[in-house]
Amino acid sequence: LGLIVNELLSNCLKHAFPHDGSGRIDIAFHGENEHYQLTVADDGVGFPENLDYRNTKSLGLRLVNILTDQIDGKMELKQNKGTQFTIEFKEKKYVYK
Repeated sequence: LGLIVNELLSNCLKHAFPHDGSGRIDIAFHGENEHYQLTVADDGVGFPENLDYRNTKSLGLRLVNILTDQIDGKMELKQNKGTQFTIEFKEKKYVYK
């Protein structure tokens, strides 16, 4: 999760506020009954409409997609006065050897 947050936050800082560099970034994490939701959102210029975040050449977004798959998560992009990525996943049970 740390790598996912790092990549999404880096994208916000690099791309969301190109003109004056000021804006708002929100990071939220909620969990209930082994279901979790991570949200990273900004009020910047928004995500390019023609860019498919699931199939992109961007190394950061490719990494976010791979890491989301590794935790069996589902990622959603919302664009309304900025960009919001939401990742939902369930708690994984690990077997220690």
